[in-house]
Amino acid sequence: MTKTKILTLPFLFLLPSCALFDDTDPRELAEPLEQCLARFGDLKAELADDASNVQATPILTFDITKLSLGEIQELVKPGSDDTAGQRLMQQTNETGTAVQLFKTEPVDENGSFFLGRDPALYRVRTDPVWPRDAVEAACEMQKAGMRLIDINVAHNITIEPAPETDDTGTLDETQN
Repeated sequence: MTKTKILTLPFLFLLPSCALFDDTDPRELAEPLEQCLARFGDLKAELADDASNVQATPILTFDITKLSLGEIQELVKPGSDDTAGQRLMQQTNETGTAVQLFKTEPVDENGSFFLGRDPALYRVRTDPVWPRDAVEAACEMQKAGMRLIDINVAHNITIEPAPETDDTGTLDETQN
């Protein structure tokens, strides 16, 4: 081996460690659906076994720190609570505690925002879905710049099975 090859060899081993210096925030990128589903794989597997006739209204929490102001404004709907985070910060004055409280606050389909700090969060209650479909529906709501960080599935809408009918299409008389 020549002297140049010997000096170059240690530097080749350092190249893979350059990724340690990558300061790209994964929240800035669009996460592929498959990757999101993999992150919530345990919950998806747990919900896939739910054979009940009860739909769920998931409450989703997104980290929206990397969204632009215009993109955040697109999420705001009439009736959205855009001051929830500010109120909680005034109560606790500690971001970690305020975030935990924010995640337990009631939320509706208009959404609620925790803004002005890192992380900036958006919580929203979705339309009813079958539990087995909740994770995929949640992951599909993600956009570039926002990251799904929590899915809270609440079972609360019972779907009554259709009454049984006989071959003629009339109701079975044993049904009352």
